[in-house]
Amino acid sequence: MDEIAADRVLVNGRIVTFDPARPRATALAIVGDRIVAVGGDGEIRRLRDRRTNVTDLRGATVVPGLVDAHAHLDREGLKYLYPSLARCRSIADIQAVIRRLARTQPRGEWIVTMPVGTPPFYMDAPGGLREQRWPTRADLDAAAPGHPVHIRGIWGYWNKPPVVSIANSAALARAGVTRDTVPPKGVEILKDAAGEPTGVFVEHNLVQVLEFTLMRSAPRFTHADRLAALGDSLRRYAARGVTAIYEGHGIAPEVLAVYREAHARGALKLRAALAVSPTWDAADAERAIPEVAAWAGGRGLGDDRLRVAGISLHYGGDPEVARILHAAQPYTGWAGFVESANSPDAYREQAELAARHRLRVNTLVTRNLPEVLDVWEKIAQSTPIADLRWVAVHLNAATGDQLARLKRLGAVATTNPISYLWRSAADEARKLGDASETLLPHRSLERVRVPFGLATDNKPADPWLAFRAVVERSDMASGEILGPRERLTRLGALRALTVGGAFVTFAERERGVLAPGRQADLAVLEQDPLTMPLAEIESLVCRLTIVGGRVVHGDE
Repeated sequence: MDEIAADRVLVNGRIVTFDPARPRATALAIVGDRIVAVGGDGEIRRLRDRRTNVTDLRGATVVPGLVDAHAHLDREGLKYLYPSLARCRSIADIQAVIRRLARTQPRGEWIVTMPVGTPPFYMDAPGGLREQRWPTRADLDAAAPGHPVHIRGIWGYWNKPPVVSIANSAALARAGVTRDTVPPKGVEILKDAAGEPTGVFVEHNLVQVLEFTLMRSAPRFTHADRLAALGDSLRRYAARGVTAIYEGHGIAPEVLAVYREAHARGALKLRAALAVSPTWDAADAERAIPEVAAWAGGRGLGDDRLRVAGISLHYGGDPEVARILHAAQPYTGWAGFVESANSPDAYREQAELAARHRLRVNTLVTRNLPEVLDVWEKIAQSTPIADLRWVAVHLNAATGDQLARLKRLGAVATTNPISYLWRSAADEARKLGDASETLLPHRSLERVRVPFGLATDNKPADPWLAFRAVVERSDMASGEILGPRERLTRLGALRALTVGGAFVTFAERERGVLAPGRQADLAVLEQDPLTMPLAEIESLVCRLTIVGGRVVHGDE
């Protein structure tokens, strides 16, 4: 630093570094994409010259950039492509939105909206409407008789099935849905007293198939849609202090193509580590897995902005739903991944193949952790996997013994506290019964030293709500506190969002800590998440987000 001045210095702040050598500081300096010094205002100011960008933090808090460890980032922007019905409090309100859209579009063109209800969970539909019922084809016909109209259903994981969507008469005609139509498994076509479709579809599948079957004629997300939406998603995540994401649920080819194009254009503002979503079925795995491993094995391919490595491998699932969605490729709808279903034997065989070919495996263990652990342990007896850090995705409940087994395997975990603590902790605890203390055992993960990251699962895209959920552990509806012994401290929650996420993405030597030599990924926060009222955490303002020394959110 004697011969070169800093490109940027941040002074007069409260910096949480997670560097054991210097846990707190008031200033730091950046050259290029690296932090070169962390310390007090006086020593850092000496590193500037007339070209240095000097940011007076005015007491703001600086933290390492957040890592959303299960983001589904590409979905966020898609939510804003279609008109929202969130403010509608009656069917008349919905009709007013449809009429307004009909006036702006040529006769015969599709009108497609977001679902009925209030995001992110849509828990108030249809009860939030004055009529206390879903709109029907007749209601939509009255608003736009000259247009096919489709009110999309939610992505099922935003809440829980059943999922309701509505089509008017013109849309039903385009789709070829009549009184004689036989729906696919898990889908109901509601009918009136005369046996005619009311336009209301009710789907009970956890992953929806309606838009791939009966409503496949309705508009779909195009490549251009996805590319524009990804840019919007990146801006929205950066505005919450996120600098990197991990997608262990897997990315389908159509979404990977969008990430690659954004990266080639220099528009990928955040760091993205992506696992591959299998496009093959179990019968084809012996051919497909070695081919994927040729480029996604080990640490995979890419750079420190976009890297693709490993696969998402499902245990269990609905074979008929998986068949429909595999047949619909390359289109994946809201999912962005290809839904799969594997029997225990098919899962074991593919996991063994993946291990032999040095592929990292990511598996959703929401309801099947014991079975997955049995398979992983059997594989580890003959094939080393610890250095690959296989990922227990959606870790929902785990005993002390199961956590110890994960530790011995060298595995890591990602958890979704917004879904399983904030949204539905009471319901999850009832399912677990006497084992409710095992629900999202974050404190035990810390104690056993199983590395883990926190995730939003894009419902909503706010890591600070995940932060609140793991610290508070209260059900949003009842206020009930679940498993208080598993609460994280605020510092522990922030560590999971930074240091933990960096470890999940094999970036622990580069990011997650603000120290000399590390990449300059950080967030400047108006409030201090370690001291502000927890109930106000969603109002936390991120003033500045920096990735690799470059501002990706906020003013220079």
